[in-house]
Amino acid sequence: MPPKIPDEVVRHALYVAGLLVADIVVSAISWRLAGVKRRGTRLVGRVVAAFFSLANAGLALGCLFHLLRGGADWFYVALLVLGFVFAYRIGGATIGRYP
Repeated sequence: MPPKIPDEVVRHALYVAGLLVADIVVSAISWRLAGVKRRGTRLVGRVVAAFFSLANAGLALGCLFHLLRGGADWFYVALLVLGFVFAYRIGGATIGRYP
């Protein structure tokens, strides 16, 4: 019989998975919008990308401060990595580095 996983661990894993899916969707949409030839649509894509890039950077910095204050928890480390990775990935659309 497999060991029982605590409910808090399952909840945190669902938060990390949800954030990962949301970041992938937002990243794809912002890159698609920012790569369009129409100027207005490209501006909307860059604004969306800048907003979510700053949101991810804020999440990562908040997790970093939490890790510096307390102990290392896998949940905050995972959110820190996701925040910095997607801040860089989504932020690339704001400066014009399109795929």
